Amino acid sequence: MNENQQSTSVAVRSTDICNQNVKTLKTIKNQQDSGDVVAHLSASDVRLMCICASQTKKTDGKAKQDGERTAALIRLVFDGCLRISEALQVRMCDISETSYGWTVAILGKGSKPGLVAVNIETVNILSRYAYDYSIGKADLLFPISRSTAFRNIQAAYLKAGLRTPSVLRDRTGACHILRHSGCLARLALSGSPREVQIQLRHKSASMTLRYQKTLTAIEGLKNQQAVNVWEG
Repeated sequence: MNENQQSTSVAVRSTDICNQNVKTLKTIKNQQDSGDVVAHLSASDVRLMCICASQTKKTDGKAKQDGERTAALIRLVFDGCLRISEALQVRMCDISETSYGWTVAILGKGSKPGLVAVNIETVNILSRYAYDYSIGKADLLFPISRSTAFRNIQAAYLKAGLRTPSVLRDRTGACHILRHSGCLARLALSGSPREVQIQLRHKSASMTLRYQKTLTAIEGLKNQQAVNVWEG
């Protein structure tokens, strides 16, 4: 095989691989849009991740800060139902108290401003983290890249002994599943798809209703576990 034939062969293989990757991503998106049950974590799993992420040797200052930063980031993404890119832009000055509770001003897709609700426990943890590490009100709470955030959150799964989610298997990533999980937790507690749609900033209600289907499936499975088919 001459040099031109080799180059042509390599180009063909590269094209085939790219086409296969595009086909896989399209399949994943179609499955997501079909209303399938949404992959998620329980609130207790997320809390365990936060605890494990923050547990480092007190003598290692940088590791301790990295761990506490990861724990705070996980909590914010879960509680606020945020995308990881949105959470990484949050500053303390973006957090405000209202007569009903606490909100965080964020920049969503296309730099579109939005407002999400968070619990006071999350605000207290973020405030303490900012105070301990002298983070100013106008400074980013999480001055790290998305890839670094992803690696740190992946490590939290391992420390907690939890299976790390993957796009191919779960149709969502290790970071984005925290947004899904926070949404399901809020929907289970509030019972209002419309309110959760506002929290998620979804344009279409059909996207939020996928979470309602997931809750129905979870409840159905719980009920079925109490059924003894051998009776009667």
